[in-house]
Amino acid sequence: MADKYTELLERFDPIAIARYQITAKDLESIEQYIEILQSDFAQNVWQEAVQVGGEYGTSIIIHEVTQIRALKQVGIDPLRYGLKDLQRILDQHRDAHVSALYEEHLYLQEVLTRKFGQRFQVATLVRANQLDDTDLNRFLESAIGIFLFEEDRVEQARQALERLKGR
Repeated sequence: MADKYTELLERFDPIAIARYQITAKDLESIEQYIEILQSDFAQNVWQEAVQVGGEYGTSIIIHEVTQIRALKQVGIDPLRYGLKDLQRILDQHRDAHVSALYEEHLYLQEVLTRKFGQRFQVATLVRANQLDDTDLNRFLESAIGIFLFEEDRVEQARQALERLKGR
């Protein structure tokens, strides 16, 4: 019998899973990582990814695996820490989060263009996918790259993301 995470891989975009080389072990790590960060949330990001599945769920998986890998690349295993220590580490390593935002929304940009013929700048998608400007500001202020933000298209991008989620 295949294990839970191998079966869960089938809920996500197989092309992206192959491109990012995401394994069942990665899914297990993602679930543990989110449990540390969001244990007190009624519905956390892991549950949303699994529930929604498809391309939108895949974007969440891409974000989390990118962030975990970025931390491991600098010698930090995020699964070895409790909430307070992990929050401190993430605050010290903001580029890990910004890199994860970039990969997640670059993927969403590709999907929205392919599925709906709508192309949005990555920064526009970052803003449309969040409740506030915190991630957008971190993204735009980072040394990761130079990004364009289409303020007048945020609502249109938000609607496209909702369509992708099946809402």
